[in-house]
Amino acid sequence: MNISIRQTYAKVHRVFGVFFFLLASSNFLISQVFVSGTVTSSDHEPLVSVLVIPDVGQPVYSDKNGDFKIPVQKGKCTFVLKFLGNEDLVIEKVVNDEDVNLGKLIMTEKATLMNEVNISATTLPFKSSIAGTNYYISPLQLKKVQPISTEEVLKTLPGVNVLGDMGISNRLNVSIRGSWGRRSEKVLILEDGSPISPAPYTAPGVYYNPVSDRIDGIEVYTGPDVLRYGPNNMFGIINYITPKPSQQPALRAKITGGQRGYFTGLLSYGGTWQKVGTQVEAVYKRFDGFTQNSSVNMINLNAKVFAELAENQSILFKISGQFEDNQASLASLTPFSFNIDPTQNPLDADRFIMHRYGLDIIHKWVINPKSDLITKIFASDFYRDWWRQNNAVIQASKVREYVGNEIFSQRYAYLEGKSFGKDDYVRVGTLVNGRESTSDSKWAFNVTSLQETFKKSWEGNHINHHIEAQIKAYRETYNDQMLAADSSRWARSGRYTTDLAYDLQSISGYYRHQFDIKNWEFTPILRMEKVWMQREDRLSNAKNPDLTSADDLSRVNTYQVFQPGAAISYHWDNIKFFGSIYKGYIAPSKYFAFLVERDGVLVNPLTPEELSNIKPEKSVNLEVGLRGEILRSKLSGQMAIFNTRIRNFYLAGWNEFFDKLGVINLRGVEVALKWDVLPDESEHKFNIQPNVTFLHSKIISGELVDRHLFTQIKHTDATKQEFVDKVNSLPSAYDVYAKGSDGVIRQLTAPISVSDLDNITKTVYKFGEDGIRNGRTPYAPELAINVHLSYSFRNLGLGFTYSRVGQQYAEFANFENESGDGGIGKIKAYSTYDFNVDYDFNFHGVRCTLFGAAKNLGDQIFVASRLNRGQSGLMPGGFRQINGGINILL
Repeated sequence: MNISIRQTYAKVHRVFGVFFFLLASSNFLISQVFVSGTVTSSDHEPLVSVLVIPDVGQPVYSDKNGDFKIPVQKGKCTFVLKFLGNEDLVIEKVVNDEDVNLGKLIMTEKATLMNEVNISATTLPFKSSIAGTNYYISPLQLKKVQPISTEEVLKTLPGVNVLGDMGISNRLNVSIRGSWGRRSEKVLILEDGSPISPAPYTAPGVYYNPVSDRIDGIEVYTGPDVLRYGPNNMFGIINYITPKPSQQPALRAKITGGQRGYFTGLLSYGGTWQKVGTQVEAVYKRFDGFTQNSSVNMINLNAKVFAELAENQSILFKISGQFEDNQASLASLTPFSFNIDPTQNPLDADRFIMHRYGLDIIHKWVINPKSDLITKIFASDFYRDWWRQNNAVIQASKVREYVGNEIFSQRYAYLEGKSFGKDDYVRVGTLVNGRESTSDSKWAFNVTSLQETFKKSWEGNHINHHIEAQIKAYRETYNDQMLAADSSRWARSGRYTTDLAYDLQSISGYYRHQFDIKNWEFTPILRMEKVWMQREDRLSNAKNPDLTSADDLSRVNTYQVFQPGAAISYHWDNIKFFGSIYKGYIAPSKYFAFLVERDGVLVNPLTPEELSNIKPEKSVNLEVGLRGEILRSKLSGQMAIFNTRIRNFYLAGWNEFFDKLGVINLRGVEVALKWDVLPDESEHKFNIQPNVTFLHSKIISGELVDRHLFTQIKHTDATKQEFVDKVNSLPSAYDVYAKGSDGVIRQLTAPISVSDLDNITKTVYKFGEDGIRNGRTPYAPELAINVHLSYSFRNLGLGFTYSRVGQQYAEFANFENESGDGGIGKIKAYSTYDFNVDYDFNFHGVRCTLFGAAKNLGDQIFVASRLNRGQSGLMPGGFRQINGGINILL
């Protein structure tokens, strides 16, 4: 009986409990309204994942546009907005019967916030805080495009020309405003403000490039603020920005798949707890490649911790590692094999293995509200082991005879049944005594640096002052070894043929002072640098019995750089007019840093004791332009006119050197616009972003020596006749040397004939008033156009991109015709079309994005570059690639 009463009581209690809960809930729902708003930075840029905490109810986070919407009860409400590195924002609001939109809520950065963890979400194509021309690719743009590699988005920017290579830009080839683009050697590329090339001074080629999936923004500077960085600041700076720890703790997973075995898997976890933000990330990428035997396997691991140690101190710790195991060939196609099948690559034994570790530690001390001191320690370790099969270019008709039936059937069967002309060539593995062979290029680098940066702002006499001063101590070491193996193309050990050791130290600093006077800004900047470098030829020293001390082991070069610059600008409404002038420089790399200049001509030293005295390539850079927003911010953009005049120009290209130092002039116009077509209140968003570059290059003076034009290049009848016509039409512009029947090398006198070309050992091109007057620099197309169309409606986004690159020369000789090996010849203009789609949705509380991207929709294969001239031939580009995937955020 008692049990029955207790059971009845429990049922009644549950019923009344449910009743009162529903009653309370209904009262809450009846009194519930929504408060919304858009959170922005002080620069009015949207902030993503800002934590919005109400006094009653559950917190929410702002979305990709900085928007949030949160349910509250009627009456007085209090909200606290929290964002890593920003002051808390407290808002009190009385809410009545209707939903409330708070409009734009501006958060203020804490003085302890660092640039390395401050990622802009601006939709503008530039950053207002940078002096001179600059371009910016935002996290939202990267998410939409889903690039396979960073070059895919870099090529859309004005002034940037991407030279095609095999692989997926893990060996990036970028030219800015007409710079020599092979391995981006004349552009300083950074990741979160730290250099990514293995050795920026002695070996500036970019053999490490971060995986595009872990990049959250890209900055390109081409104005005077490049003097904040060095070396190689003549043409511009590219800075990759990696994600900062989010305010909202989240687990992210991203999977992408596509044609040719393309796969990317990303897993990351990060968030902010109290005043500490952390993020840990791993990325795996693989790709079979656009051509045979060009597969890529990459793993990137990285971690970042940002902590506010006190009200006036913060620290950032970042560590990363990238590991690659690729089938990578330096050699590529001939025009004949390109026309038959542009995917051919018979060199199946080539292998590229590398690792790169990076460490950044940054401490910021806010001395007072107007001053701070930033200490940065940076270190990197890079190792590369690249086995490349020795190869040769032979006439297509002789391939079977040269390689034998077995090798022919295995790797050259695509030639079966084809007809051949005498100018048709094919690249094959070199055979000696019936055996193929290989060689190894083994590089090891270490870089360390310590820098102190002081910043201070104050006001006096109606002038706002902002100063920035830095001093930096830097060291890099580089060991360059070459091995030869004659037994097999698969050999992975051999005898040393080169063993060079480089050591470089530098002390650098700059002073930047910005004066703000009403609508005017005037910013002088001065950079100074002192460099000590030395090279030791260990193999040569090992054979030298006359060495008496350690002082005899190395060659030494010392130089200093003095770089003044200034920028001036005027603000009118939302438009900023600007102009600037500065001196840029390119550091002497291993190729020419240890030569000797005598009377303007570079030569090898006569004796080991003769000191190297080669100085950097230097330039004077000028630009004027404007940027801003008009039509109620519906139209934004930037336009600049620039001129770069270079002297001491030496390194011209692959086996092309100005022994008599050159003077080069590059000038052009860049335009970057963004037009938001539809009204702001519309749910439909549509914008058009056209970017255009006009570039004109001219070689003013200098003498270029080409030792491989006829000793390595396989010429056709057309290229031979073209060269003969060049020499005979202007004999004063060319010195041509040939070996006679007696073995003596003599200079030929015009007129020359095609029959003279077989014995040529060296050619010299003379530029100037009495020589070649209209010479153009390679890889400097006169016109480049990129147009991006973007449409979105609620959670759906669509994008279309058109790119066109004008015709460009591939060498300083400016050949119109193409050689038989593909090493020289004008590159024709080409166009590409890309399409992307993405859709955001929630699945049981999990934020998801489905995306797809079609690259090079036209599938029109074109010649993308001739980066290594006769050693590699032509590099193909324009292959269609379709990828798709999903991004999940928990």
